[in-house]
Amino acid sequence: MKSAIHAKPYRPPDWDITYRESTPPWETGKPSEELVRVVSEGLIRPCSTLELGCGTGANAVYLARHRFEVTAVDASPTAIERARTRAEQADALLRIVLADVFEFAETSGPFDLVFDAGFYHFARRVDLTRFLDLLWRVTRPGSLYFTLAGAAGELAEGGPPQVREEEIRGELGRLFEFVTLRPFRFESPRRKEGYLGWSCLTQRPVLHGNSP
Repeated sequence: MKSAIHAKPYRPPDWDITYRESTPPWETGKPSEELVRVVSEGLIRPCSTLELGCGTGANAVYLARHRFEVTAVDASPTAIERARTRAEQADALLRIVLADVFEFAETSGPFDLVFDAGFYHFARRVDLTRFLDLLWRVTRPGSLYFTLAGAAGELAEGGPPQVREEEIRGELGRLFEFVTLRPFRFESPRRKEGYLGWSCLTQRPVLHGNSP
């Protein structure tokens, strides 16, 4: 009888070790140019906002300084310490939380906007169902979810996990309607041209119907 070969389950890296021992490839020290574009074009407007996996806080501080009411969450103590220092130096008012985002979501209540720059493309590899449940908990009808995710289509060593267009539509489409889905490039200190990504803005449907 042939023995079955089982693939090892994907396990996420220890993010705090990553921050303590090196500069992660996604940490540029500046807000994402794609986030800046989306804000400047008015696609997202100041509202109650949750950032999943905020890292050292460049995006969260940018949003806070543009009148968004920001709660930024990360599980890395090192990253959170740097985020708090960044916010203090920028004189930005926001809530910065050291927590596992899945545990945080259990009691946080909903937000008008949920944002992440890379959390989705990692979380989907670990437990997509749990991640979608998280998004359901932290949104309500009408809430926006904006994610920047690695895109398939180029061979680039050290780049983010890649997601195909049909995957992102099939997975996030379970909960949300798509507002925009366009390619962009992640900035990175390790690669001048950055990495190919998806800029994906979605909205949780508002049900219109007669009350019983």
